[in-house]
Amino acid sequence: MRSPVCVLLLTVALQALPPNGVWIVAHRGFKAVAPENTIAAFEAAAAAGADYMEVDVRRTRDGELVLMHDGTVDRTTGGRGAVGDLTFAEIRRLDAGRGQQVPTLREALLWAKTKGVRIDIDHKDGPVEEIARVVRETGMTKRVVIEGPRERLKRFSQLLPGVDTMPKVESVEDIRTVCEMLHTTVIRLSLPQLAQPKAVAAVHQCGARVSVTILGKEDTEEGIRRVIAQGAELIETDHPDLVAKIRQGSF
Repeated sequence: MRSPVCVLLLTVALQALPPNGVWIVAHRGFKAVAPENTIAAFEAAAAAGADYMEVDVRRTRDGELVLMHDGTVDRTTGGRGAVGDLTFAEIRRLDAGRGQQVPTLREALLWAKTKGVRIDIDHKDGPVEEIARVVRETGMTKRVVIEGPRERLKRFSQLLPGVDTMPKVESVEDIRTVCEMLHTTVIRLSLPQLAQPKAVAAVHQCGARVSVTILGKEDTEEGIRRVIAQGAELIETDHPDLVAKIRQGSF
């Protein structure tokens, strides 16, 4: 028999699902259309039907929280150097592609709030307390999911009561462990784990939702249909338009 806490979490999780049961998470925005981790990429993803924008957060030398996947700016901008060694002003002057600037976390959250979409925060770097403060000040606590190491997620939960967290797990037994530790609302399964009905059932038994990342050669119509059939409820993808068409039954 489920405990009252698990029943409550399950009820909240089910209420949080969209009517069709699948959230679309755009990996760094719609980066096939616009430069990754930029407002233009988020605009394109939202237009394609994405519910969440997955963003990577790092801290500049002078303490600003910016969106950058890599530890350096070399790959995605016209500049060079580690994010943590550059000031915000220096990063802001860089071209992030097609004239886009590197956004701050605050800008991304405020943009999402205006658009009525959600943000998936992949915590790469930066103090938990500062990230939590920005989430709280923008009024987005109930419209973000945060992924990262468990100890950080536990701290986020303390600082942002009711926030969605998304840990990774090693096994079915580990799912139970992380649920007891975090009372988490979303659990990231690998593709092999998703193929195990016991793993999906264990996620649901603790009142959480199943998240999966499907990228590269798996990120196809066949792959997306397969993970939906296996029970994925949040799908992180480079092709939010494709997932949207499948979800709508128009593809």
